[in-house]
Amino acid sequence: MYRVIVVGRGLIGSAAARHLAETGDGIACIGPDEPADRAAHDGVFASHYDEGRMTRIADPFSEWSVTARLSIDRYRDLENRSGIRFFTPAGYLGLGGPGFDYNDRCVAASAPNGAVFERLDASDIAGRFPYLSVAGDVDGLIESGPAGYISPRAMVQAQTVLADKAGAHIDRGTVTALRPISGGVEIETSDGRQLTAEKALVATGAFTAACGLSPIDLGLTVYGRTVVLVRIEGSVAEELADMPTMIDCATGAYILPPIPYPDGHVYLKIGIGTDADRRLVSLPDFQNWFKSKGSEENRTQFTAFLKKLIPSLERCRHWHTDTCAVTQTASGFPVIDFVHDDRIAVAVGGCGKGAKGADEWGRIAGTLVQGNAWDSAVPRARLALGLGN
Repeated sequence: MYRVIVVGRGLIGSAAARHLAETGDGIACIGPDEPADRAAHDGVFASHYDEGRMTRIADPFSEWSVTARLSIDRYRDLENRSGIRFFTPAGYLGLGGPGFDYNDRCVAASAPNGAVFERLDASDIAGRFPYLSVAGDVDGLIESGPAGYISPRAMVQAQTVLADKAGAHIDRGTVTALRPISGGVEIETSDGRQLTAEKALVATGAFTAACGLSPIDLGLTVYGRTVVLVRIEGSVAEELADMPTMIDCATGAYILPPIPYPDGHVYLKIGIGTDADRRLVSLPDFQNWFKSKGSEENRTQFTAFLKKLIPSLERCRHWHTDTCAVTQTASGFPVIDFVHDDRIAVAVGGCGKGAKGADEWGRIAGTLVQGNAWDSAVPRARLALGLGN
């Protein structure tokens, strides 16, 4: 019998497994690798199958900001000890304007957590980033230092390597059932195996409800999100060489600079999420969505937005879409709480921005399931099921 089984090997689950394994024995982490052929895959998927997620201390909520800072502080150590690079400090630029207080809220909530900011007006933006076309009333907020992007795919690999080095058992199976038994928890896998543990931590993200992996309803809403990627080549690559990650406050668009992908090409990515996005409920919903090309309407809208903001992208010929899923909670923060006495806990709900602080969310979850005293800067009640804010 294991001491703790972590179900889910995504950004939070792999982090939790590492933290648990580095502080004690008897840890297992179960979750499949990325499928080699997405179209033929008939199991679960994950949104970390990608090369770009924004990371920064800047956030309008202190809870997201401080967990990001604590995670970012550990990035280089994780890279050095695992031998896997996943972090690029490309910087961050928030584009604001009249009627939008996002940048002001980021400064107020994040400066106390160590974020260093620089304010720009429209002329400053034009001088610093000549490839951007912005209106005269647009303002900018720069965070330098540790802001940039991570490869979520590589970060999961790094966490997995370190968890394994620390003695955790890495099981690449897929969990299909989880139930309390006398003295612990029993977990069943898709290939018919049963594993037992004293406790279980469920960190299965968007698939939690669809796969029936929580004994109670967590109140999650899952959206299928479309992203657009444009291949960057030739002179455009030179023009965008110093591009930071960006958020456009007016639309909520998040934009990743040119990043190398496994197919050998370099892509710039944009996504914009709204409550009008498709909701995913059942496992077939998820499977069909991840195998699809996403929303054609989004493709058209996002392409037009990008070409207006970065006119040189008109010269790029290759554009395509990809899909992911975003898990929203009722509180707007992750749910990290017990859901069956002190034997089954959950750590779910990235709310569209969980990647940057995933290592700290995993540490918090590991501390909870171990039964140790709460030691996070985020109050426990903020992450409790049904409480939130």
